[in-house]
Amino acid sequence: MFANSWTIDIIILAITFWTVLYLYFTRKFSYWKNRNVPFLSPVPFFGNAFKVFTLQKNIGEFSRKIYESTTKPFIGFFICDEPYLMIRDPELIKNILIKDFAVFADRTIFNNTKDDPMGSHLLFLLKTPDWRDMRRKITPVFTSGKMKNMYPLIAEVGENMVHYLTEYVSQNPVVEVKEVTAKYTTDGITSTAFGINANCFKNENAEFRMVSRRVFNWSYLGRAISTSCYFIAPNLVKLFKLKFVDTDSATFLRNAFWRTMHEREEKKFIRNDLLDILIEIKNQEDIDDPYKLEGDKLVAQATQFFLAGFETSSSAITFALYELAVNQDIQRKLRKEIVNVLSRFNGIISYESLKEMEYLDMCVKETLRKYPVLPFLDRRNNTDYPIAGSDVVLEKGIPIFISIWALHFDSKFYPDPEKFDPTRFTEENVKSRPQFTYLPFGEGPRNCIGARFANVSTKSGIARIITNFEVDLCERTPHPIKVDPKGFLLSPGAALHLKFKPWEK
Repeated sequence: MFANSWTIDIIILAITFWTVLYLYFTRKFSYWKNRNVPFLSPVPFFGNAFKVFTLQKNIGEFSRKIYESTTKPFIGFFICDEPYLMIRDPELIKNILIKDFAVFADRTIFNNTKDDPMGSHLLFLLKTPDWRDMRRKITPVFTSGKMKNMYPLIAEVGENMVHYLTEYVSQNPVVEVKEVTAKYTTDGITSTAFGINANCFKNENAEFRMVSRRVFNWSYLGRAISTSCYFIAPNLVKLFKLKFVDTDSATFLRNAFWRTMHEREEKKFIRNDLLDILIEIKNQEDIDDPYKLEGDKLVAQATQFFLAGFETSSSAITFALYELAVNQDIQRKLRKEIVNVLSRFNGIISYESLKEMEYLDMCVKETLRKYPVLPFLDRRNNTDYPIAGSDVVLEKGIPIFISIWALHFDSKFYPDPEKFDPTRFTEENVKSRPQFTYLPFGEGPRNCIGARFANVSTKSGIARIITNFEVDLCERTPHPIKVDPKGFLLSPGAALHLKFKPWEK
């Protein structure tokens, strides 16, 4: 009898516990229904994000599916028990990113100031008003003049990549493209942001390459979960003290930055890179400025440049090479343009010659249409907001998602969206589409500050490869290509092997 009594008590306690938990995690599920907003039916504990939490889909795929679930201007959904809103209409997107930006200045991404001292100062994570002051300080780094001065550093790394590939292909024509492009972008970012030659093409275990592998390597489930939770589960970030930049990487990057900066200041050496510009900004600042660039605030700007630059550009080049391998006619047309332009520049791929490669520009834009590396935007309103053209008033603090990837695949704007077609970006075709249907770098005051650098690095890398090699599919090429279901960026889900053949000039 005693045992039976205990058994009954445990059963009652368990039922009570799970009932309370269920009621807690479903208490907001009527939120959108009560406001007469169309919404996706959620499930307890996960909302609509079960496949994100179980790493079956990344946030980009998740947001794209929500966009494609309706034709309405917006639709409600849930992550855990929190209500979110997906904005689909280009005019509403324009209002959020531009017209009413003051209401939506902050991203939803969590800023863990308590447990992540390095990550909390990244411009991408900063909230109002800190982001505005930091952005104002850093914007001069990315002017066209500064990019032109930095370009020789990018060009040098590009030549190193060609030498590496030439030697490699002479022994084995099948190349794992993502690793090569990651070495290229890691060397380029390290050179321009930290003033250091990382030597990724000479040393397979170069320190900066090891860091870049670790930071955004979604095969490490801890990293995939940590970074994704910053967007969709801030309570888990706080509970488990998750970091956007892992401790080992942050320590390495911090030490590398200060070591190089001290050497640069002592020797008065000028290299026309990001580090020089940060030193100049630091030396010109008012001592009483509450947002003065110092300590981890200063390191974080070089770190963001590194983190945002190597993975995004390497993925863009990888996806572009895959599409050029699939579409040989486009590859030949691109190579012809590059060769013709270079004939007017003594065969040199320079900052100026890249600007004249119009078809290359279209190929890169079409790559970023099909594979926007950051596939979604997130915002949060700081006051109640009436949604134009509706009776809905968005309550303060409701997270907003905009699916860049879904917009880029909407057949209303891009007929036959699976087709790789660079001519979508002729001047005439661009003008024929509604604005705010192409957002690979975001838009408005919080667009990607490094877009100009990313474009130059990506184009320079592609131009060098295509003028030296013919790229084709091989037996090991995944076709069609699939994206990694983990993390928050779009990257190939498996090793991407392509066949390289030296091009006879």
